[in-house]
Amino acid sequence: MKKILFVLLGALALTSCSKETPAKKTSYEFGRAEIRGLSEGYNASGEVLLEETSDGLKIDAYVRGLDPGKHGFHIHQFGDTGNNGENAGGHYNPLGVQHGYLPKDGFEKAHAGDFGNIEVDDEGNGEAHLLIRGLTLSDGTFSVAGRAFIIHLKPDDFGQPTGNAGGRAAGGPILIVDKNLQ
Repeated sequence: MKKILFVLLGALALTSCSKETPAKKTSYEFGRAEIRGLSEGYNASGEVLLEETSDGLKIDAYVRGLDPGKHGFHIHQFGDTGNNGENAGGHYNPLGVQHGYLPKDGFEKAHAGDFGNIEVDDEGNGEAHLLIRGLTLSDGTFSVAGRAFIIHLKPDDFGQPTGNAGGRAAGGPILIVDKNLQ
């Protein structure tokens, strides 16, 4: 009996030391933010589509009805875009770091919601396409579902503390959706 117990304990010790990597995520989520004008005089519309992939969170933004030029493009803390977008709070910043450009600077040197600018053409249409490793829709420190995309009136100049992008022209809450309903 002691011999069997010793063998079982040895086997348990060996399996607990296994160097196997955790299983890769096999089920990914999809998200969408319906973009609407937030400031008076802005009849903006559009959508931001989000897709979790094994390489990160894929973000595809399509907007219409904005002034030509660059506009700050960020994820803000809260999903409520009432009060001309002010209810969305500040940039999503779970680590409490300075403002920057997340795709270049990473989470240690930029807010998790700092995506720089979206370029709008002379017809009022703009697109942005990003892939951000580490962001997710609902898991972990950098999850974005329930927050809001905000498109600002002015360009993000990457100044401190928030990029000087001015008021909030358009935006919408980020919701998890069924892929077939996008």
